[in-house]
Amino acid sequence: MRRKKSRLAVALGFSLVAGLAPVGHIGSAGAVVEWALTEDAVSLGLTGVSPHVERTGGVDRIWHPGGLAGTVVADCNDAGACTSVSITGRLGTDFTAITLPNGTRRAYFVEMSMTPGVNTKSVSSAPCLTSACTGVGTSTVTAAELVVSQNEKAWGVPDAVVTPDGKVRLYVVETPTQSNNCAEKVASYISSDGISFTKEAGWRLEGGYVDTEVLRAKDGEWLMVMADGPGCGDQVQKLYVSSSNDGLTWAKPQRISGSDLRRLDPTGYEVSANVFRVYYATAVAGALGDVTYTIKRGTIAIKQSSGEVAITGGKKAKTKTTITCVKGKTKKTVTGVNPKCPSGFKKK
Repeated sequence: MRRKKSRLAVALGFSLVAGLAPVGHIGSAGAVVEWALTEDAVSLGLTGVSPHVERTGGVDRIWHPGGLAGTVVADCNDAGACTSVSITGRLGTDFTAITLPNGTRRAYFVEMSMTPGVNTKSVSSAPCLTSACTGVGTSTVTAAELVVSQNEKAWGVPDAVVTPDGKVRLYVVETPTQSNNCAEKVASYISSDGISFTKEAGWRLEGGYVDTEVLRAKDGEWLMVMADGPGCGDQVQKLYVSSSNDGLTWAKPQRISGSDLRRLDPTGYEVSANVFRVYYATAVAGALGDVTYTIKRGTIAIKQSSGEVAITGGKKAKTKTTITCVKGKTKKTVTGVNPKCPSGFKKK
């Protein structure tokens, strides 16, 4: 069990300047872009933590906790109306799924040991029985390191992604020391077949970041949304965005949400260039003990001023500029990335 962490669209009013260079080298390689989160004014009627979303058949399919039934599935349309989807068997907790390069589907989840006297949990995977992944086959443990005691806190929350070279990378929250707040770290495991994984050296993120979700994994252009751990900052979990050139070294996460609600467990997908639909769990800020988590929907997008355009990734930002061109007494202004005067005009 994971450790719980802490209208027309209503803009939250929080944005970030996300360095696209590796941590410790902000601004030394690549563009700086500003992102903003806008919360949608829809009531999905879904509760729980750890949602996973995929766009399929014109709706958003959402896997999310269903109490004693385990993970359940709902299809939600763009207006926010959700209907339940039948599932086959149990789907584990912290569920996520991907499509492998060969076209097959595979699910990843946290699974509790069913063997009497064995008090462990693991990050396991299983083949999806259908492309809809509303049922899974026999599960296997992804790596020996990903079997821990059921008492382990702030652990798991797997996020699987297909890398640009066709491998599968699995991001997992680990807490090497349980003695202090913000001790959570993000590790990664790599696989050629999506079944057997090997741990990669070092940490992808340190300092209490959890619940990672890779929104884009292109060569030189990776984007991730995440939350901070419970007990970090002002005690209210918030959402952050980070970027990377290779999926291994990530920029210092920058905040995109405030302290009016707890926001955690983000999941999402790209709907158009640099625009991402996201779902996340929320709870009332300041409430103690067991609380009800409500799943909300929003949009993460680049926040642009009228005079410039930035791109993500490890590439240089393209900034529009305006020049004045003259021909006799006639003046014209030209705006563009590399503006040039029309034939017969000279730059003033």
